[in-house]
Amino acid sequence: MNTLKDKVEAFNQLITNDETVKAMELYYTDDVELQENESAPRIGKQACIIREKAVLAKFGLVLEITKQAIDDINQVVFSEYSMAITNKEDGKVTNRQEISVQQWENGLIKKEKFYYNQGSLL
Repeated sequence: MNTLKDKVEAFNQLITNDETVKAMELYYTDDVELQENESAPRIGKQACIIREKAVLAKFGLVLEITKQAIDDINQVVFSEYSMAITNKEDGKVTNRQEISVQQWENGLIKKEKFYYNQGSLL
């Protein structure tokens, strides 16, 4: 698993199998920057994992990667996701389309930014 494509495929396998936290533990740099839309970025792997665990405690997530482009030269990955988000309290399901842009460095994600409809529940 030496190429960027190999690492991205392993990351994808985890996040599409409800193992997002494990994916973050394995593939985020310690000083990762994670940003959602135009909010201030969260800095640091542990801060991102704490936030993700809090979200997953409230919401179930079924994620499918619908499109993906890997720029091996610049170490950038563009992904489009289709998600079904279930509120664990009331069972309400919300569907959302989301775009992720990842900047990889030395085999790990250094920066990730998500773009999605501001009206969504997260």
